[in-house]
Amino acid sequence: MNIIGIFGGTFDPVHQGHISLAEQAQKRLALDRIQFLPCAMPVHRGQPVADGGDRSRMLELAIAGRSNWQVNTVELDREGPSYMVDSLRMIRDMQCSDRLVLLLGVDAFNVFHEWKSPEDILNLTHIAVCHRPGSVPDRNIFRSRQINDADLLRSSSAGRILFLNIDESHCSSTCVRQSLSQGESTSGCLSQAVSQYIQQHQLYEVKSE
Repeated sequence: MNIIGIFGGTFDPVHQGHISLAEQAQKRLALDRIQFLPCAMPVHRGQPVADGGDRSRMLELAIAGRSNWQVNTVELDREGPSYMVDSLRMIRDMQCSDRLVLLLGVDAFNVFHEWKSPEDILNLTHIAVCHRPGSVPDRNIFRSRQINDADLLRSSSAGRILFLNIDESHCSSTCVRQSLSQGESTSGCLSQAVSQYIQQHQLYEVKSE
């Protein structure tokens, strides 16, 4: 039995903050693998700037060389809005013997109760809420499901919520896109391979009228 971290997001583009979060979560939670799940049509946020193919390719470049990190395109491969509960059901069907841990940031977790079928999600996966200094998760959300010991994620199949402190990162996709559109430095937020891909494909440039 493996424990797999599921890291969803638009990754528009993937940056070193995403990579750092995944590294810390894998180490702290003893995850056997991490699957990055690029979102096709977000429900609770604006639509991505880059298309799914470009975002998927940038993820592949960013995680190259890590055999236990993978890009899962289940959301890009299906039509319609990207509901996490549907994606987790498909992943569970394909990997029925594995245990899943959904990695969420504070902003996502604080509206988790507004997602489609949150109870069903908790029947499919554990949740690790990764929060940086200064961010405040709403601990009233599914309070009865919350635990303080990462080892408990291995002792039950799903349904636990663990809060995980992670190191601060100055990188955000919004700031990276803004810097790129203005021809400014991305201050170490992008890997060389991702930066080259963006330049080669002229992503995030401001189009002249």
